[in-house]
Amino acid sequence: MTRPSTEPGAELFADDKAARALEAVYLTGDLIAQRDAVMRALAPRLGESIADIGCGPGLLALDIAEAVGPQGRVLGVDASAAMVAIANRRCAAGGNVTVEVADAVRLPGGDAMFDALVCTQVLEYVPDVPAALREFLRLLRPGGRLLLMDTDWESCVWHSSDRARMRQMIDAWDNHCTHPQLPRTLVTMLAETGFAAPRVEVHALVTHTRNADTFARAMEDTLSRHAVRTGQVDADTASAWRRDLESLDTAGQYFFSLNRYVFHARRP
Repeated sequence: MTRPSTEPGAELFADDKAARALEAVYLTGDLIAQRDAVMRALAPRLGESIADIGCGPGLLALDIAEAVGPQGRVLGVDASAAMVAIANRRCAAGGNVTVEVADAVRLPGGDAMFDALVCTQVLEYVPDVPAALREFLRLLRPGGRLLLMDTDWESCVWHSSDRARMRQMIDAWDNHCTHPQLPRTLVTMLAETGFAAPRVEVHALVTHTRNADTFARAMEDTLSRHAVRTGQVDADTASAWRRDLESLDTAGQYFFSLNRYVFHARRP
């Protein structure tokens, strides 16, 4: 979801070029597997109405649309007009998907319209998370399912020959979003909003090879650009960090792991 340029991580979603770069990350094997895990957890059924908040390039929305069939409907929203344009092109062939520009705290649709709502890797960027959760509760029918996924970026484990430099790079990433450790407080927020029976699972992104089809490899590019652009790391340090990762991969010593947390809840 695009944010105004003053907000953390705005450059990650700023325009069509940035949207295309992010779409390429979503097409890596790691995130295809993540999307499959989200679909299993969401378990969409024929004829259901489901909202995908922060739909990005529409990959998940399209999968959901196929699962709910022509009698079902999918609403995808994203704050990025560039992402919505990509998602609309991707989903145009199906007649049961609508994609709109909207913010997570001001969503289209009437009360109790949806059987389920999914929101992956979005809330950590939203300044007012309780306001977004109240909107989610409003949109869901009684008994409706909520599925959230967000990352605790402190869970990142990345092998390096220079631990101090690795720590510098990871710390530089923390300010790319508003809530880099959001999963730690989401269960409490869900309960306070009025959601019932929240439970949590972990989806780990793990790799020991540095190839282009991994989230870790894509993160090298994104993290480096962000750290240098924000002035937290100089270009020489970022280049040395990446050369070290390449050397470790050549030596068969590459390792990356990151935890993403999946939250299940229901509207009573």
